[in-house]
Amino acid sequence: MTEEVYKKLADALNARSVTYPSIPCDEFYALAKELFTPEQAEIASSMPLNPVTAEELAGKMKGADAGRLKKQLQEMSGKGLVRVKESDGKRYYEFMPLVPGIIELQFIHGRVDERTKRLAHLLRNYARALRNMMMTAPPPVSAGTSAVKKISVEKEIHHLPIILPHDEVMKLIDTTEYIAAGTCVCRHQGDLLDKPCDKPKSNLCMIFGPSAEFATSRGFVRLISKEEARQRIEEAEEAGLVHTYANSEDRYIDLLCNCCGCHCFILRGAKRAPVPSKAVIADWVVMIENEACIGCGACVDRCWMEALKMEGDLPVRDANRCIGCGICMYVCPSDAMKLVRRETAAVKT
Repeated sequence: MTEEVYKKLADALNARSVTYPSIPCDEFYALAKELFTPEQAEIASSMPLNPVTAEELAGKMKGADAGRLKKQLQEMSGKGLVRVKESDGKRYYEFMPLVPGIIELQFIHGRVDERTKRLAHLLRNYARALRNMMMTAPPPVSAGTSAVKKISVEKEIHHLPIILPHDEVMKLIDTTEYIAAGTCVCRHQGDLLDKPCDKPKSNLCMIFGPSAEFATSRGFVRLISKEEARQRIEEAEEAGLVHTYANSEDRYIDLLCNCCGCHCFILRGAKRAPVPSKAVIADWVVMIENEACIGCGACVDRCWMEALKMEGDLPVRDANRCIGCGICMYVCPSDAMKLVRRETAAVKT
């Protein structure tokens, strides 16, 4: 019976996102049991995709006590499993996907304690099992789930991460009311597993909008100013980190990560893909102006996707491998590299 409730939990997680699919197996069960009690797994599996009050959920769950349910939902929000929203004097709860959402909130606080270390090992074990399974079978996709979910005219929610170049990140910062920041999730997990990264990690995972308010209220992150956010992005650019964004239009969690190719599962997966530019939402692609290029090769060493290589005295770009992050441009001494919109871009503006 206990295993069955965690199977239902996997279905509920996949209905929200398959960015990091939940596939029932021994490793998934171990991770899920560390995160959810059986009662909490049952509650989460019963929650609709849209936000719901405790009273509404109690009516949906036969025999559920609204008072006990409310206490459990509050505990789940403190554990980073559900997000809380206040509207018209009512408190709404929203069950978050595994990624982006639950996993990030387990590590973004930067704590080094026994539970976080245990979660780091459990997540690594599940990641290995998932990678082995993905080599032989595609991830499960629940009914109604696709790579792109349309929610209104000209607005889309993407289940693939979006790669944002520097200028697009700055626009995002300029138009966001609340910004919170915490420890880089992937590099913190690396530290916990005794596999540290030499890239910076403090305040380099950012949450935007109402999600930032919620995560701050639960102590996962802290609110920062727009000026500090811009400073952190400049730090990320200098370090050669890629800006990956999970946009959700105020659903679940609006997350901007500044990722390294050595620890980030998104970039590592994209690099292994036959066509990295299709493993993410890559709206941009770099162009090289040969007349301005001095052939120093600095850009080649900078590229996580190995999209650049030297042919003779000049670098050549592979458009299929280029994800349009633009970090190669940062080290170009002659401004010979420019970003242009990819003709087959998934998002039109």
